[in-house]
Amino acid sequence: MPLEPWDLNLVLGVLQEAPFEPLQDVSLSFLSWKVAFLVAVTSIRRVSELAALSCQVPFLIFHQDNVVLRTSPSFLPKVVSSFHLNEEIVLPSLCPAPVHRTEKVPHTLDLVRALRRYVSRTASFHRSDALFVLPEGPRKGLAASKAMMAKCVIKHLEGLVVQYDLTVRDSDGSVVQFLYGEDGLDVPKTQFLQPKQFPFIAENYEVIKKSKHLDEVLCRMDSEQANRYSGFLYMWRLKRPAPSQRLNAFILYSQKKMAAFKELCPGGCEEYGREEAVTQSWYALDPKGRKKYIKRSSHLPDPCLSVLRPDLYFGSVSEKFLDQVNQYTLHRDVQGSSHEESKVPSERLRTLLQLKWQRALCEPGDAVGLLAAQSIGEPSTQMTLNTFHFAGRGEMNVTLGIPRLREILLTASSNIKTPMMSVPVLPTKKAMRKVKKLKKQLTRVCVAEVMHKLDVEETFRIEDRSRKFNIYKIKFHFLPYDHYRQEKCLRPEGILHFMEGKFFRFMLEAIKRRSTKFASNRDVTSRKASRKDMDEGGETAATQEQEAEAEDQDIVDAEADEGDADATDTRLKKKQEEEVDYESGEEEVGENEEDQDEENVPEKKDGEDEDDDGNSLPAIEDDPSPPPPSSSASKKRNDENLAKEVLEENRVNGVLSLDANVEDYSYDLERSLWCQITLKLPLMKIHFDVSSLISSLARNMVIHETKGITRCLLNESTNQSGEKEQMLNTEGINLQEMFKYSEILNLRRLYTNDIHAMANTYGIEAAVRAVQKEIKDVFAVYGIEVDPRHLSLVADYMCFEGTYRPLNRFGMLSSSSPFQQMTFETSYKFLKDATVSGAKDDLQSPSACLVTGKVVKGGTGLFDLKQPMK
Repeated sequence: MPLEPWDLNLVLGVLQEAPFEPLQDVSLSFLSWKVAFLVAVTSIRRVSELAALSCQVPFLIFHQDNVVLRTSPSFLPKVVSSFHLNEEIVLPSLCPAPVHRTEKVPHTLDLVRALRRYVSRTASFHRSDALFVLPEGPRKGLAASKAMMAKCVIKHLEGLVVQYDLTVRDSDGSVVQFLYGEDGLDVPKTQFLQPKQFPFIAENYEVIKKSKHLDEVLCRMDSEQANRYSGFLYMWRLKRPAPSQRLNAFILYSQKKMAAFKELCPGGCEEYGREEAVTQSWYALDPKGRKKYIKRSSHLPDPCLSVLRPDLYFGSVSEKFLDQVNQYTLHRDVQGSSHEESKVPSERLRTLLQLKWQRALCEPGDAVGLLAAQSIGEPSTQMTLNTFHFAGRGEMNVTLGIPRLREILLTASSNIKTPMMSVPVLPTKKAMRKVKKLKKQLTRVCVAEVMHKLDVEETFRIEDRSRKFNIYKIKFHFLPYDHYRQEKCLRPEGILHFMEGKFFRFMLEAIKRRSTKFASNRDVTSRKASRKDMDEGGETAATQEQEAEAEDQDIVDAEADEGDADATDTRLKKKQEEEVDYESGEEEVGENEEDQDEENVPEKKDGEDEDDDGNSLPAIEDDPSPPPPSSSASKKRNDENLAKEVLEENRVNGVLSLDANVEDYSYDLERSLWCQITLKLPLMKIHFDVSSLISSLARNMVIHETKGITRCLLNESTNQSGEKEQMLNTEGINLQEMFKYSEILNLRRLYTNDIHAMANTYGIEAAVRAVQKEIKDVFAVYGIEVDPRHLSLVADYMCFEGTYRPLNRFGMLSSSSPFQQMTFETSYKFLKDATVSGAKDDLQSPSACLVTGKVVKGGTGLFDLKQPMK
């Protein structure tokens, strides 16, 4: 891939400013990036040499004006010589002792200064001799390397070998695939079975016939049985030219009874897209009634390869290859005898191609597991470590590169970073009209997206000559309804109800927490400073604002946070939850129960209002009884105005009752475009910015959302037939919600990149296909193509136990070989568990054979030779 142009002066300028300076306040991640970049630029070394640098004293020596670096003794450079093996990397210091102001600027780029700080900060958690280690995550303190993923995949797949019955089995004998790659072909030999090679084979038929003795070979081959079964499949497909949905007994029953059930239940009672009444009626049928529909259901015959083994039955080939051969021979017959290759009869050419297919089968003993692991591990070294791609129109963020492969292979994460769904829209006018409304309904809306501006007026007040207060008049201005009516499922009245019922409560909670934190910090720092405080004062002051901002994020709903499977994020979230005040925890329990009602405010029916807690209230109506003759239209209007005034007063009183610090509240009675709340807070010695606190809260508070979905996009794409269609793409996953819109969406093609969701919803076979597709899509971005046979083997291995398991030490728990477990990771733990449980190793896995000095059961070691004892 061509590298994008970049400006060195711009990068060096950024490294001289925050967040890379000053070094005593820089986070470890930014410090690691700065040191790695400076070492790479100043040394001009290969990535492999930088990764082999050691932090031990003999290989890392600091001097006053330079630093001396050496690679680890076990490292072999690209050029193996005595000079390159013992070469020192001497990097000079840049303005080590600045005196003049002009020297202080280049001093920030001093490599020796930055490297010394980096070594001292990573010394406490170093778990590797490498100089550069991961600053966070579950592998914190270990060397950063792309080879980790390749090692894990190879270690898991090392025992997968093709057996004499063409099945792919693990070292314990468990069957992973009945045919390698689902067709049994060896990957390097498939290049000679492509349709573009057919003319070459036809032109050289006579040469192949003489050199390979085709007449003697073909006379022993009997393809009658395979041809008979292939003809049966051809006739079956000829009667069904267009691919259609496989209609089982339940679908046939539903199609017949659905209309009648909908008439009985006009409102419908669907559960996951199915009518509950139809499902119960199907289960209530007697066996005789079900048998009628079972006979009418379509049965798909098995392919030829699954019925007739290709190594025993000549002519048993895949359906795709058979169609290619038939299409080519038909084309030759139509073209006539103008070409030299047409002298070969089509029947003989077809027989020759079938023979080449049979000879292209995988040989017993092939270590296909290692080949598949290498085919994934080697191309991954050409990919970037951290890549995010904007899919569609550049509006949706998708994880790619090493992070995505790590999610698929190493962790098998059930909580991926960028979950998404895609489903085509039905090509009908009704569906096209309704999908725009569905797009608005599925899109998450935060307060900041509909807020135009925020005005905060701060004044000072003294009461009773000693009590001092800060008075904050906070006015929220919202966008007009026309600005967002096409994109968001909201109305101005619903926004105000949300502000009164939920936002103000969280805002007051955030202000209280910030005030309490600053007050506690003031009390702690009022003691006499010690020498330790003087040394650590800089770092403590720099992290106070970061901790305050992190605590503000705890106030928002947990559902708005998109998590990661990484253990570091889990520990950080747990630590933040433990720091939350216990009083706020009790309030949030009650608030979570009201979330659904409050977030559905924009969808309330006309004629309904809400009380102070955000609950829906029926509108006040006039007495249905006929009015007395003395009543008039003016009295009716007076009653309506009185009811309106009562509702307005109740809304204001509801906000005032939220907290004693709320002094006043008002809102736009006509258009609902603004609201203003007045707070009276005690004067504090430490001042904090209220407007930034409220703005941060507005960016995280969700007014309307569908559970699990953050954003929805409607894009135009091209299907496999070349036709344009509308595709609904979502950030986030909620398959059950999509099942409710079968009249709008083509649910047969609903897809998500969450493999666990595919397995739980559609079954483990769907998860296998999803694993293959996701790995293929990751490599396709970089122009790398991996043979689908390798991908199918990896996917089948990860799912052959019926669950989607990762290729890490947790997935290694199911291995039957303790030696294979111990040679992977955490050797002591696996050894202890095997000893305690009395585990037994049959010494069949490659790891066990290498440990004990036996021949590996693969390749020429797959079989045993018997010698006659004479």
